[in-house]
Amino acid sequence: MAAALLLFAACQFALGEEDKAPRYVKDGTADLELSVTGRPIPETLAVVEQALVRLKERDAEGLAELAEDDNGARKTARAWVKKWGDAAQKPVVADFGDDTISTWITELKFEGEAEPLSIDLKHKGEGKGDPSREIGIIMSPGYYDG
Repeated sequence: MAAALLLFAACQFALGEEDKAPRYVKDGTADLELSVTGRPIPETLAVVEQALVRLKERDAEGLAELAEDDNGARKTARAWVKKWGDAAQKPVVADFGDDTISTWITELKFEGEAEPLSIDLKHKGEGKGDPSREIGIIMSPGYYDG
C-alpha cells in the first residue's frame, strides 16, 4: 500500500502537480510498527519516528543528520545502526519520560530485546528554551556511557 502511494506521489511530482501525499507516507513512518507511551510533544515524536526509520533502513548518515549537533554524531550513528539495526525491524514501543527543562528522555523498547535504546532529545543550536527551534538527538561520543 505504501509503495503504491509513493508511486502515485512521484507521478504527481513528475507531472508538476502538488504532492498531496501525507507526511507519514513521504517520510516512511507509515511503515513503522510503533506504539507510544508517555506524553510526547509533536516535535519529539517526529524526531523519534525519523530515527526509527533510519535505524530500520540502517541509514547511519541519515540518523546522524538528526543529531542536535555534529560533535561525533556520525560515529555514534554508525554504532547505533550496528547495535540496533536488526532490532529496529521489529515492533517498538517509544516510552516518552518526563521532560526536564531542556531535554526529553525517551526509551525505545524493541520487541524481543532485553535492553532498551535510551535517547535524549534536545533543541538544536544556541538559544535554549525557544520552542520554535528544531529538536535533535544528543549523539555526542560518550554521552550514553556511564
